[in-house]
Amino acid sequence: MKATATKFLLTLLIVTGSISAFGQKGVEDGSKFGKGEDSIRCVRNLSLYAEYYRQKSYDDALPYWQIVFDECPTASFNLYIHGVKMYELLAEKADNEEQKFTYLDTMMLIYDQRIKYFGHEGKVLGRKGIDWLSIRKSTVEDIKIGYDYIKQSIDMQKNKSENKVLALFMTVSGTLFKSGELTQDNMIQNYATASQIAAYKLSKKPESTDFQRLKESIDGIFSKSGAATCEALIKLFQPKYDQNPEDKELLTKIVIFLAGTGCKDSDLYFNASTSFHKIEPSAKSAYFLAEMNVDRANYEKAAILYKQAIELETDSKEKARYYMKLGDITYHKLGSNSLARTFARKAAELDPESGHPYLLIGAIYADSEPCGDDDIAKKALYWIAVDNFAKAKQVDNELAEIANKSIVAYSQHFPDTETIFFHGLKEGDRYTVGCWINETTIVRTR
Repeated sequence: MKATATKFLLTLLIVTGSISAFGQKGVEDGSKFGKGEDSIRCVRNLSLYAEYYRQKSYDDALPYWQIVFDECPTASFNLYIHGVKMYELLAEKADNEEQKFTYLDTMMLIYDQRIKYFGHEGKVLGRKGIDWLSIRKSTVEDIKIGYDYIKQSIDMQKNKSENKVLALFMTVSGTLFKSGELTQDNMIQNYATASQIAAYKLSKKPESTDFQRLKESIDGIFSKSGAATCEALIKLFQPKYDQNPEDKELLTKIVIFLAGTGCKDSDLYFNASTSFHKIEPSAKSAYFLAEMNVDRANYEKAAILYKQAIELETDSKEKARYYMKLGDITYHKLGSNSLARTFARKAAELDPESGHPYLLIGAIYADSEPCGDDDIAKKALYWIAVDNFAKAKQVDNELAEIANKSIVAYSQHFPDTETIFFHGLKEGDRYTVGCWINETTIVRTR
């Protein structure tokens, strides 16, 4: 290896032999390699350190690396990547804590110089904080220093913050909160920041297990921190919402925050969700807002929102699910059996593999007023109800158990043989239920 480096150096000297003896370092004139003899010195040491580094001969590489770092700091971006790596390995092998800290100080210096000459301060501060806390984390003061690096990084990087930086940010925030160095409001704000960034990442790549784990980790740390109380969250966000009820960024924080800490029943969550939906309506926001209105017994408002969700949704199965929700409250809460059936039929058209619409239609028929005054008129409703329960399990075998229970329950209300004979009917005859139902069924007895 050293023979190869020597041959390279001889070649280099031949090529550069005609350069003037005058020299100036890159650190002095701002150039990449410097000038004259200093340029030759820089290129030579850069090549030697790079070759030793490639061979993983880090002890041999470091003296040459140090010269390049000191004299021509813009010669190579990799200079900083490799420097941190080498001193990190030295810290791992250090015999005592004092030596580790010395190597860490050098790593911090490398990061500072990297920022000075190559920028990307936000990203580099995150790496700086990670390395600091990997070595110095035994005292609160040490942790605070690492926390400051990471917080600055996230403030600058925002949605571009690295996963490891965000996770460590929450871990360190929890430690400092428990030690009394961060207030409850600080902890809440930090969670809001990290959670919002994680949610953004996940929205851009929902299938990413890394982003999913990041969100779960952030939520888990916060939920165990002791800072996550509804009272504290509402106290923090209510005045901000009252002042800026149309601030989209604030609304996003409130919704994500309260949803993640079990505060969905609060007026603030409801109002913020309503405001957010007005600013940026979507099928999902309309659906969730409809669900909240159902919980608050605002059924007419919920129906409007379910309809809006249906209009905005493009996925057929999701749209079918919204139609079922709309049909359910129309039947149970708004008292329109005919309209509820219409919505259930829409759901069946959109999702023909689902048997749930037929379960709903069956329940609607069984609960409807008879079309006529005689005994058969009411009994006929049970016939067509059972027809739909049977259809439900035929379409969706997973509903067989619940459909069979309904069939057994309502079949007990079928008329007896004498009753159908009295009305001029016999088993197997076709019978049409009139009025708004207008369906034909088969005569049966219990």
